[in-house]
Amino acid sequence: MRNLFFVIAIMIFFALPSFSSDDYDSLYESAEPFKSRLYNDVDPFQDEDMIKYAWSPYPLFRTSAYLYFKDSTIEPGYYSLTPRTFNGSDYILFKQNGKVQFVIPSAKTEATPLNFYEANTPKIKQTKWQKFASNVKKKFYDTAQDSMRSTPPSSMLNVEADVKYIILVLYYGEKKYTAVFKRTPY
Repeated sequence: MRNLFFVIAIMIFFALPSFSSDDYDSLYESAEPFKSRLYNDVDPFQDEDMIKYAWSPYPLFRTSAYLYFKDSTIEPGYYSLTPRTFNGSDYILFKQNGKVQFVIPSAKTEATPLNFYEANTPKIKQTKWQKFASNVKKKFYDTAQDSMRSTPPSSMLNVEADVKYIILVLYYGEKKYTAVFKRTPY
């Protein structure tokens, strides 16, 4: 009886990952491509972001592999990833040199977990002098705010590889965007 319980426990343990993992086939098929085009391949809200924030709010993504999404093939290179909402659907814009190269739908959009950025972003190590200088600089800028620009929202990228799919997870501000790409074009 004890061995039977042990065998059942091992079977449940190995079956758990299949129950908790997302069904990437259904996510890939349910994602609808962007049907229209952007005027001159320019992000319509890019100027607002550049004026509002002190530096570029877009995370930089480097891919060394081809990413395939239905009829789009994303070539290897550097891209600025920008999440946008068009007509009630969430999309991730892949931009190079300020021009939108690809518009990929977000297969799943969720809220970012609380304290995610504090737990997962590395802390900058500073010497005692650097800490002192940064504290003085912070106090100075807090008392004399000459610029109304704010810091951009926190962002982070995570790429996971599955057997058939490459999953791009973009954490941007308070939302988590998931895009699913195929490894092969077919």
